Amino acid sequence: MSNWKTFRYSLLHFFIVFMLFSTSFLRKPNGGQWMLVFRVLIGIVSFSVEYILNRHTNNQKQEARRVKYLYFIMFQIAMTLILFICFQLVINRSL
Repeated sequence: MSNWKTFRYSLLHFFIVFMLFSTSFLRKPNGGQWMLVFRVLIGIVSFSVEYILNRHTNNQKQEARRVKYLYFIMFQIAMTLILFICFQLVINRSL
C-alpha cells in the first residue's frame, strides 16, 4: 500500500488542524513559535499512532479495521482539542 493510503487520515487531520488553529496562535505574542511546536507535536503523535494502528490491524478483517480506525479518528480529535486547550493556557500563563 502506498504511503498516501497508509497515512491518509493523519495527513488529512494535520491539514485540517493547520487550517483551523493557525490563526488563533498568530494573534498571541510569539504565536508563530507556539504554532510550530503545536503542529509538530500533533504531527508526531498522529502519524506514530496511525503507524502503530496500521501494523497491528494489517492482518485483520476489513470490518475490524474500520472500527479501530473510527476509534483512532475520535482519539485524534480529542487529543487535538486537549492539546490546544493546554497550549492556550500556557500561552496565557494561566497554567
